[in-house]
Amino acid sequence: CFRLWATLARQAHEAGGALLLLYGNHESLNAAGLFQYANPGGNMEFERTIGARIDYNYGSNRWRLQFAGNQPSRWASFEPGGLLSENMLGNMLVACVVGRTVFVHAGLMASHLSPGNSINEGQKIYGGVTRLNQQAREWIVTAHHGDNNNWGEYNTVEEVISAAQNRAKVASKTMPDCLGGGIGASSPVWMRDYSKPNDAEPSDPLAKQKIKAALAEAGEDVQRMVMGHTPQYKINCALDSMAWRIDVGASQGVMGGTPEVLEIIHMGGDNDEDIVSVLTVGGKRVDGSERAVFDSSIMF
Repeated sequence: CFRLWATLARQAHEAGGALLLLYGNHESLNAAGLFQYANPGGNMEFERTIGARIDYNYGSNRWRLQFAGNQPSRWASFEPGGLLSENMLGNMLVACVVGRTVFVHAGLMASHLSPGNSINEGQKIYGGVTRLNQQAREWIVTAHHGDNNNWGEYNTVEEVISAAQNRAKVASKTMPDCLGGGIGASSPVWMRDYSKPNDAEPSDPLAKQKIKAALAEAGEDVQRMVMGHTPQYKINCALDSMAWRIDVGASQGVMGGTPEVLEIIHMGGDNDEDIVSVLTVGGKRVDGSERAVFDSSIMF
């Protein structure tokens, strides 16, 4: 998967574009050594391509002890200060604005984007898109757990377990709010205010008010928010086309959904309007207006 991202990034650069990767909640989980949702096949790939190489370089597999048997190759790659932290994870974004669209894994609220980084009437103020991305990078490129014990110098099993537990606790404790929170939290990688239930208008009665406020904070003339996180049966838009939900669960580890792509042509239409379409695997370009969901609670 990461080889594919690297290849696409090079191709995009050569074509005059760019590939921007966003943090999701699973990057947060992996960084803290939580792999309950990791695919076993993916774990084996980390073992073959990374773990085996580390074993060879050290002439030993004792470096694995510091992870107490908890997917050492994956953990060593994803943790703050880990093998992928500088070249890949450190270049990922929590959110980004391209043209009139703001992209994020789960969603954004005005409090995520308001200036500052403090508490305002009990509500966390995260500090804008730039600050969100800075916080994520500063955290992921730093080895908060201290020096690695790559030679496995432990005297007891208890020391091994304690070291791994401390590693996970430190990663979770130092994780910035924009990446943390867990299930049900209102962070940019966990919230579902605009995407749940799937393929329908959000159940949160304040969703439209929230997303309007967030888009106003995101930047001048930002008109829509594109998000994943909550699998849909097809790409769709809600809240007067302000919320585009594009996670179709294409991975077999999720629900084996049919892949689709959201295409946005900036200022490509009449009067410089954006053209928003959905590209299907069958080669169709579906007008975005055809993917608007409706409020099933409204009776005609």
